[in-house]
Formats: sequence, structure tokens, C-alpha cells
Amino acid sequence: MTLIELLVPEYILAHFEFERVEQISGVIRIHLVEKQDPEHYPKDIIGKGEKVLNGYMNPIELQTFPTQGKEVFLLLKRRRWKIKGSNTSYYNTYSFYQEGMKATKEFGAFLKEIGRG
Repeated sequence: MTLIELLVPEYILAHFEFERVEQISGVIRIHLVEKQDPEHYPKDIIGKGEKVLNGYMNPIELQTFPTQGKEVFLLLKRRRWKIKGSNTSYYNTYSFYQEGMKATKEFGAFLKEIGRG
């Protein structure tokens, strides 16, 4: 088990890979990028020609459990795809956060339980 596997939920690591970590003013940001393999192509473009990377979506920022007295945020960078020769972009959507909160499901449930969410 790696340190990242202890800090990032398994259901997120199934779709994203560790890119880097930064610490600024008591806040830890763990940057993750969507995996680039056929299993992670958007469903709308599977079987429709050659797929090419078309940049990235704005990152999704989710708060998760603090560590060492510091706030921890996960920044999820999703890939944007297109079919070669087309201008239409496609991307995956995920439901990794608690409804109405920008926190991981577990951290959101914890905050609601203690009356802070």
C-alpha cells in the first residue's frame, strides 16, 4: 500500500493517477489526473474512430479528511477527448462527492453527522 492509497479513496484511484502534491500555508493539495487508457474513454466515443486528447477540463476540487492538522484537498483533472477530425469534445463525469458539498463522500457524511455539513 502506498501513502497516496491511504489519503485518496479507492474509488477515485480507480479512475485517477497521482500527479503531484503541494503544500501551501497549511493546506495540502493532492493533484490527480484521469487515467489515459481505453477503459477511461468517454462512452459516447467508444467505437467511433480514432480518439485524440483535446486538453483537460477545469479540475474538480474535493475536500477530504485533514492530516497532520492540515486541510487536504484532492484536485481531479479530467481529460477531454475528441474524435480525430471532429471539433466536438467528450469527457467523463463522476459522482465522487457528497450532494451539496465539495467533499469526498466519506468526509461529507462525517461533516453532516457532526452537524457541520
